[in-house]
Amino acid sequence: MSTDDERTQLRLQLLGSKAHHQKNGRFTNPWPSFVEVPPLAFYCHLLTRDTSAAKQSIKDGKAPKVVALDHEALDNPAGVQLTWLGHASVLVQLDGATILCDPVFSDRCSPVQWMGPKRYTKAPCQVGDLPGAIDFLVISHNHHDHFDWNTLRLVAERYPDIQVFAPLGNGPMLERAGFHNVQIGDWWQEFNATTTNKDVARTFTFACTPAQHVTSRGLFDLNTTLWSSWVVQGPLGHRFFFSGDTAYSSAYGNDETQAECPAFKQIGQIYGPMDLAAVAIGGYGPELFFCGLNSKPEHAVRIHEDIRSRKSVAIHWGTFMLTSEPVDEPPVRFAQEMKARGHLPHAFAVLRIGETTKAS
Repeated sequence: MSTDDERTQLRLQLLGSKAHHQKNGRFTNPWPSFVEVPPLAFYCHLLTRDTSAAKQSIKDGKAPKVVALDHEALDNPAGVQLTWLGHASVLVQLDGATILCDPVFSDRCSPVQWMGPKRYTKAPCQVGDLPGAIDFLVISHNHHDHFDWNTLRLVAERYPDIQVFAPLGNGPMLERAGFHNVQIGDWWQEFNATTTNKDVARTFTFACTPAQHVTSRGLFDLNTTLWSSWVVQGPLGHRFFFSGDTAYSSAYGNDETQAECPAFKQIGQIYGPMDLAAVAIGGYGPELFFCGLNSKPEHAVRIHEDIRSRKSVAIHWGTFMLTSEPVDEPPVRFAQEMKARGHLPHAFAVLRIGETTKAS
């Protein structure tokens, strides 16, 4: 295990590399684990893709169940706990602070609400149903299924003092949404933030960590903003990892057995072990086109291992039909892979939307 000095030295070395920065002002995935699918092939797939299996699984009632928020648990958090709010939206309570990640409560993850991917499971709440105090907001990237303008404006209105953390390039839009305390980070950059709860001041560290993905909100802004995962370290020593949206290794033009994203082992070296992690497991079908952008369940297990997570929660599934896999397939494959690799059942949680779980 690395010493604190060795962890710091590795982090500063990675912080200084800037391998993901391009000269044209855009960002890239700097690892062999990422191979870009040729745009023509990708768009041809989008025009001809078969989503019948996904649609049938919804008709068959295979979508995750939605339950009411447990306000007793939310108002009296014990230890480290996470509430899944659907897709990649989570509410985390850690060492006296409440953290909201990638909140999306709109009916569609789209620039407009009259077209675009629509929820097939309801949001378990709206912004007005969240706990009375939320200290921090974490954003992973600007895709509409993670960066929902309507939801964010309501969050900014209800929590005017909330402290916001997001990767490079997202500051102007967050400020337009109404946020006043915004920290914008590059990979491996850390921020200290203090919040006061019951007259006790507590300082947290937010680390902007890598992910393998891309960004855009329109046709001409590809990768002009950065994407990231996040690590939150509490004053009592607890640690939480939020994957946002990430892949582990491309299937297109790649040998998955050889090319793995090294960033997650680095995250584990510097910040692990994690008490609790939210790991994306869905949005991979067909794998040839999407595994370079979103982790399939078997790769999600590798992320769970690499970051040294004691307990992971499955996110990024069960809400929007963005890809073609059956909606109930991701957690089944994830559980099978966890068992095959010798992990105990309690190390992986598949929640109902709205459900709360605690760290092991």
